[in-house]
Amino acid sequence: MLMSSVGSFLIDGFEYIPELEAIITQVPSSDVFEEPDSPVTIGKYKIAPWGENNNLPAQVMDMIGKSEVVGTNNHFNVLMAYGQGIKPMMKVPDGDKTKYTDCTDERVLEFFEDNDIPGYFLEQCSDLSTFFNVFPEIILTADYKNIYSLRHKEAVYSRFGVADKNGNINWHYYSSKWGDGANEDNITPTAVLSKFNTLKDLREKAAKRVKTPRFILPINFPTPGKFYYARPPFWSIFRSGSYDFSTMIWEFKKALLKNGLKLKYIIYVSEEYWRKIFDEEKIDTNDPVKVKERKESELMKFKEFISDGNSSGKGMMIHKKMIPSGNTAVEEKYITIEKVPLDLKGGEYLEDSSEVSNMISYAMSVHPNLIGSAPGKSGGAMSGTDKRELFMIKAALMKPYRDRLLKPLYLVKRFNNWPSNLEFIVPDFEFTTLDKNKSGKQEVIQDGNNKQ
Repeated sequence: MLMSSVGSFLIDGFEYIPELEAIITQVPSSDVFEEPDSPVTIGKYKIAPWGENNNLPAQVMDMIGKSEVVGTNNHFNVLMAYGQGIKPMMKVPDGDKTKYTDCTDERVLEFFEDNDIPGYFLEQCSDLSTFFNVFPEIILTADYKNIYSLRHKEAVYSRFGVADKNGNINWHYYSSKWGDGANEDNITPTAVLSKFNTLKDLREKAAKRVKTPRFILPINFPTPGKFYYARPPFWSIFRSGSYDFSTMIWEFKKALLKNGLKLKYIIYVSEEYWRKIFDEEKIDTNDPVKVKERKESELMKFKEFISDGNSSGKGMMIHKKMIPSGNTAVEEKYITIEKVPLDLKGGEYLEDSSEVSNMISYAMSVHPNLIGSAPGKSGGAMSGTDKRELFMIKAALMKPYRDRLLKPLYLVKRFNNWPSNLEFIVPDFEFTTLDKNKSGKQEVIQDGNNKQ
């Protein structure tokens, strides 16, 4: 516990002012989700930035890693998208229905084994669930006649080049240094295939025997208004405040219980508030002494306002801004002062925690009863039949995701001239009652209106 010049203690990332029995905590700015109009130029590369500082995927992963609810929900969605993995199967007519048999084509089986398609598919499911963008890479043989490799490129390290005058994205750039010194030496460029007429585009490039026979096939889950990078709906929790509230509850409760402090006020201060002050007063943010002095002078204002016995009935002018979000806007306040009616002893905020966990689960399309994400005694109060139905509904909703993820394999199938009746199927387990199946589950292949 460290003492600053204004008489406050620094506790696990919070600032505690003993005289006021108040905690000050910093709320991350929503501006990290803004997309700049100008491209990022690194040497000869013109890159379409992903987020305010071109490092949004890494920032999102950092935030997900700090929340049990968000992390577990996202993991659940990945597992649901994966189902039972991809199975190459032969589609054959069977009367009025369709029948599937195991694929025995050695070319296909060898390709699946050599490229670890189960591992590739799991990585693709993970990136699509988290970012709504995936970047599969295909590599041609030396004679340009076949695709011999299908690889997963991490979305966190992937960026698109700026589109040409016709609106075509021609380049993909890969680097692990976007947030820390990306330059020409640590950026790998790869040509991008057309999203439309992909097979034709690949054949034309193969016929020209381009110097580097490897290509990125851009795939995303469409988001209205997003040209370069799609955006998952659940990212709204980072902008609405649900995520911040859920993580701060446990952070400051841990600090309070650990240090045995009393609490009357919580003061939430947005990063944008400090940024605005530093910009207006032209304070160099790289000068830790000046930044510390300016923050402490601002803390003194909070201290004087709250401790002033004549403050009753007075107000404090607090900035806020409206951030566009879909068809509406999200309100971001620069400062929020919340009065806590009781000392925290460990049991308060449980209802708030349950509410915000349910809100996050709703945003991530995960029913709390499927994974027990909601705290409280009633978190798992649901019958087995209801849970089974919820699981089946969730599995059925995975089809659009899988359709997008299977596109590269169908491109490989056509380019490599594999059998025309070859299909790539992602079966699901359909849970049933023990009187119908002793294991309580059976594998189901979905094909239009037919079930096998």
